[in-house]
Amino acid sequence: MKKYYIRNAIFDFDGTIVDSETIYTKALYKTTKQMNALTDIDFHKLAGYQTKDMYNIIAKTHKIPEDFFSNTQLVFDSMLETELKLFDGVIETIQKFNNIVIASNSKIDYVQKIAKQQNIHQYIKNYSCHNDKLKAKPEPDLFLDAFKNIQDIDSQTTLENTIIFEDSIAGVQAAKKTGIKIVAITNSYDKNILLENGADIVVDKIDKVFEYIDII
Repeated sequence: MKKYYIRNAIFDFDGTIVDSETIYTKALYKTTKQMNALTDIDFHKLAGYQTKDMYNIIAKTHKIPEDFFSNTQLVFDSMLETELKLFDGVIETIQKFNNIVIASNSKIDYVQKIAKQQNIHQYIKNYSCHNDKLKAKPEPDLFLDAFKNIQDIDSQTTLENTIIFEDSIAGVQAAKKTGIKIVAITNSYDKNILLENGADIVVDKIDKVFEYIDII
């Protein structure tokens, strides 16, 4: 088995570190029942997309109630209080890298808040989150900005000794455009579709990545 030699890592957040994608999908389905709207949409296939992009995809074929996504956000926020957790193996994985940066479609305030709640903020050197200057995945902006952040911390950082962790199709597509190796975790999508979209390594549990990489 080929081994990659890695110094630093870039992590997606929702669906990769914390199991929030599952909760958001549940919130979407709860909202469809509450509002009796969009009941034929397969929201599982939209995991990993930013809300704006999800809206644009659905709007091509459906009329979306004006308050659908705001109601979903209220349901999601309520569910986070009791249901959010780290995926198994996350702590054991993130603490082994020299430096890690988060690259997320979510807003930075939310990511920092959840990282602190889950007691992983001390492992994170910086955050590259969606804003007016950084386009959401599947564009590569967030990962390129995260890579620059790591280079600023560690002058020995290269594309070859960095790795990206993702769980979604949009995220894998974005990562593929950077030239950085990608490990995808099957938290949201099946192995084959992640490989088809460009993942270099696919694992069913995040800490299994160490079967494929060594830290340098």
